[in-house]
Amino acid sequence: MTTDLHSPSTGIGTRSLVAIGGGALLLASAISAIVWWFARTDELATLRGHEGAVRAVAASSDGTVLASTGDDGTVRIWDATTNRELHALAGDSGKIRAIAFGAGSSIASTGDDRTVRLWNWQTGSSTGTLSGAKKILECLAISPDGQTVAAAGIEGIVYLWNVARASAPKALTGHAKHVHALAFSPDGKTLISGGEDGNIRFWDALAGTPLGSFPADHRHVFNLVVSPDGKVLAAAVSGKGVKRWSLPDRKELPAIEGAGSVRAVAISPDNRTLGTVHEDGLVKTWDAESGKLLSTLQGHRKVILGIAFSPDGKTLATAGSDGTVKRWRVPPR
Repeated sequence: MTTDLHSPSTGIGTRSLVAIGGGALLLASAISAIVWWFARTDELATLRGHEGAVRAVAASSDGTVLASTGDDGTVRIWDATTNRELHALAGDSGKIRAIAFGAGSSIASTGDDRTVRLWNWQTGSSTGTLSGAKKILECLAISPDGQTVAAAGIEGIVYLWNVARASAPKALTGHAKHVHALAFSPDGKTLISGGEDGNIRFWDALAGTPLGSFPADHRHVFNLVVSPDGKVLAAAVSGKGVKRWSLPDRKELPAIEGAGSVRAVAISPDNRTLGTVHEDGLVKTWDAESGKLLSTLQGHRKVILGIAFSPDGKTLATAGSDGTVKRWRVPPR
């Protein structure tokens, strides 16, 4: 594992320019500033350690660590201050496709082995396994109180486990194809799912009963996120960029224009900024109210599959199919 730290270039040095004269020095200083501007980067660090694509990244609620996972079957825990790897958790067989932080020091992962594995990220130890799914699981969500875990995938069934009881899960049926996205409402009462059938479904997270659905233009839903204030649902939808709806009335809001080819979406803790990652390797930030493009960040060499804001909203982490996790400074508005 290595960590590459990047800092802006300072451009042309001034030591050999002092004797040239004031005018030349001013010109050289201007050129230096221009060189710095074009060489500057908002990339803070590149975290290396995974072998193969990184499929998901998440930030702990206290902002001290990041977690990432991918095709090498490991969950890696990173110090969010030093960017150093703290743990490489192994135990899953096959690709790990999703990860989520729970309450306290708990974390959950899921993927090709059809189970949800629970870990203590501080000690790096396994704390349990949730089973019941028959096929590959592709997405995962944990309720805000950490008591309920939801996972879904190829079967089109959404599974709900009570962590304390670790009993057989509730199986929620309704999707016709793969389920790729899950999100809890901030109060934990509602679970939202989306997937390949182009429908977004709402569920009572306690009872496991359906609360209705609507089509997302009958397009493939890659990812879902609910804003921290619970007022907006955003979805990364194939061919449509980012579609949005107000909650709880589910009224459609203006889509994020020009987003296109989005694989995942996140909303900042203050609800003001929306982040997207793209099939062309770009990271973009948007004004969450107006939909105006705020910045475009470039560094990944391949499709980006995951994105997460830090709890203070000042940084972003992204998971790339190029095998890296990157951390970015969120550009000022």
